[in-house]
Amino acid sequence: MDILRLKLGRSIGLILKHGCLLSKGIEVLKASITEFFLPQFQTRLLPGIRPISVLQHREDASLPFVPSCVRSYLGYMAIWLKSLQYLYNAFGKQALADIAQMIRDICLIYYAAGRVYRRRQSTTASRRTPPLNPYFILIRLFDPHLHCIPSLHVMTICYNYHKTRQIIMKLKDGQTGKETYTEAVAQTYTLALQITEAVLLVKQHSLLDVGPSLFLLSSLFPDYDRREVKRFIGGLFENRRVIGPEAVARIRAAILQTYEEMLGRKRLCPNKKATDILVEFLAGYEKTDRQNRRSQGT
Repeated sequence: MDILRLKLGRSIGLILKHGCLLSKGIEVLKASITEFFLPQFQTRLLPGIRPISVLQHREDASLPFVPSCVRSYLGYMAIWLKSLQYLYNAFGKQALADIAQMIRDICLIYYAAGRVYRRRQSTTASRRTPPLNPYFILIRLFDPHLHCIPSLHVMTICYNYHKTRQIIMKLKDGQTGKETYTEAVAQTYTLALQITEAVLLVKQHSLLDVGPSLFLLSSLFPDYDRREVKRFIGGLFENRRVIGPEAVARIRAAILQTYEEMLGRKRLCPNKKATDILVEFLAGYEKTDRQNRRSQGT
């Protein structure tokens, strides 16, 4: 079963139909407003109410601007919702408890991200002037581009493939169609790679954003560990002809380096919260950026 071919309306209907899912679905909607949208528009209306870090990595220039990736960029929540529908179609009511947990976990991701956003926001220096395209206009209208670290795109879509795989592995025994299950696991993983690539290729994120986002995801869900993160990073841009192999190697190394930096900070201060580590990372980067501008006389 092709997850992308599932109807989004039915995926939303699944949540509306089951009381055990509806309250949690409403909480996700509420969290998206209070944790993602509200802090950005507060800053737009009241500049200076919280610090903003401007992020740029030297390898951002290795990434071309590919406007055609914008639909992938916008589709990350639809893929999560369709994955819930796939699990219900495959396993029926047996999967409801796991689907409910997936919805709760997305709330956890939003609340964790919000604990960073409310203290220090972040944007990038590489965002491009959008083409005359309704999708880019939609982004400009509803996303002030102040929440780059952590990336909810990266966290949500990586959580989605990881948790979908776990649920399938747990429930597939005794079921028919095991080849289909294998295909679903592979598809959610491939879609996670494509959307992570898309956030970079439409210039909504810097390479600096991906590693810290994966680190925060690992802190929330420890079974999404260093080994899995390295596997995921190693698969990025494997099938993108717009980037040469040497640039791909540098891009992967840059993402892994920032992830490892977060792990190193955590080892030095094991009791420090992951969200605090991200806020400190952002503050330190801003200071470095100011020092660089001073040294260059700008």
